[in-house]
Amino acid sequence: MHRRLTLAITMLVVGASLLVAASFASASGGSSHAFKKGGIWRYGITGASVQVDTQLAYVTTAWWLEYATAAKLYNYPDKQGPAGSKLVPEVASKFTVSRNGKVYTFTIRPGFRFSDGAKVTAKNFKRAIDRTANKALGSPGATFITDVNGTNIVGANKVHNGSGTSVAGAVAKGNKLIVRLTKADGTFMAKITMPFFQATSLKLPLTKEISTVTKTNMPSAGPYYMTRNDPDRLTQIRQNPFWKKGPGRTRPRNLTGVDLQWNLNEQTLFNQTVANQIDEDPAMPAAEVAGIAKKYGVNKTRFWSKSQNCTGYLPMNTSRSLFGGNPNLRKAVNYVINRKDFVSQAGPYAGDPWTHIFNPGVPGWRNVSLYKRNLATAKKLAKGHFKSGKINLGYRSSGTINPAQAQIVRRDLISLGFKPGDINMVPFSGTDIYTAMGKRGTELDMGTSMGWCSDYSDPYDWLNVLLYGGAIQAENNNNYSYFNDPKWNKKLASAARLVGPKRLQVYGQLDLDIMKQAAPMAIERTYNNRYLFSNRVNPKSLIYQGIYQDFSIPAMALK
Repeated sequence: MHRRLTLAITMLVVGASLLVAASFASASGGSSHAFKKGGIWRYGITGASVQVDTQLAYVTTAWWLEYATAAKLYNYPDKQGPAGSKLVPEVASKFTVSRNGKVYTFTIRPGFRFSDGAKVTAKNFKRAIDRTANKALGSPGATFITDVNGTNIVGANKVHNGSGTSVAGAVAKGNKLIVRLTKADGTFMAKITMPFFQATSLKLPLTKEISTVTKTNMPSAGPYYMTRNDPDRLTQIRQNPFWKKGPGRTRPRNLTGVDLQWNLNEQTLFNQTVANQIDEDPAMPAAEVAGIAKKYGVNKTRFWSKSQNCTGYLPMNTSRSLFGGNPNLRKAVNYVINRKDFVSQAGPYAGDPWTHIFNPGVPGWRNVSLYKRNLATAKKLAKGHFKSGKINLGYRSSGTINPAQAQIVRRDLISLGFKPGDINMVPFSGTDIYTAMGKRGTELDMGTSMGWCSDYSDPYDWLNVLLYGGAIQAENNNNYSYFNDPKWNKKLASAARLVGPKRLQVYGQLDLDIMKQAAPMAIERTYNNRYLFSNRVNPKSLIYQGIYQDFSIPAMALK
């Protein structure tokens, strides 16, 4: 599941003017003087590893790590609640915006250094923009700065389309980073804080991915840096030896580092965490949750449940014959899916059944239920629309919950009228299903146990990113439904130009209209994060950072 969370809605409405005032405030992090210093946090996870390249990583676990390793122009404090959603200066001491809202000038403060000792300059942020936009790299972050209907940095589209390797609208002059947009955009500051646009070492090649990490080939400038990444085995972060307290560098830093082990067995991981051999298990077996909650309580010591600004869904690939030009079958799937059964596979405190894209954390959401399960209605809609009757169903094979949810979907498709032998179940470990579904031309017709979380607090990050057909590229797509309808493309582009309350009103209605009329996906659920910690963990150090929807690594401490 992709991740991210929120700026305050007021920032969305008033745009950059509020941030200009805030840009002169000093950044502040959580106090950590009372906590133990040192120790390695042992984290386990089921499933395959994720991309870690700074301009390619785009799933929840990677951004959790990058919140500890990245140094950004502006960042969010290691604080809970509203205090953690206030954007504050980090590497940039301030910024200014031109009267027409098109030119941002950031002043880069001295003192930040990469983990290899190199000084952070404006050129490192230009490198991040150039690398993100470069077509050959295929960064999913490109859509956030090459969007003619949203944020569009001058020249970024040319680089993204294969012309040149330097974005004309991002210029480094001394200690100034100057970014020119083709038009004013109130969401720009929220987007530029995403990890894609962190200070990026000039060692990173413009067009090639870094996958196997050593201590020297992917330096970072935050409190920590990645020292090792053996795909599917072990990822490590350690303290950046050149990060010292100073202006913009006020974040806590308690742990020596984190060791993240991949591909662990779900039950083994749980047992090792109970036995204090692993410090954090984010993937508890569903059958164990109720007992653990009763034993330790909720959000007190060892078991925690926190809500996410995320929605789970079944994307239906409209570029393939089965669901292409076939809204009746897509609606039938929405009516036949038993959402209660689907969510229940994850156990207590996991989330709730849901029927449309916007969850309660999305500005403009409406408390409406669109598809109440009705087998008769589903069969009536599906009749005569099965085409070949064959469906390739991708699913996440890691752990016990994902396969169980896939079987619920398979069961419901059979009840709709698909023959068991015509349902081809295609397994993917961990987040590999996103890579497969994200490649244009994929043979998958549908994916299960997939989801989306906010990158920033604006409905554009949901509807336009997930469903605007004009953004479809060769790979790393977020529009897993490959929905490309001129009528809805026009409506989405029109909504993107609105501001203030009208923007939220229009997007809220679009969410419902698209799901009722086109149904390019079947929405299943909302999400909570659930965690089990070892008794080595100091629970008072656990700061749930709402922007990234996870506990802050720099604030964590052991007993």
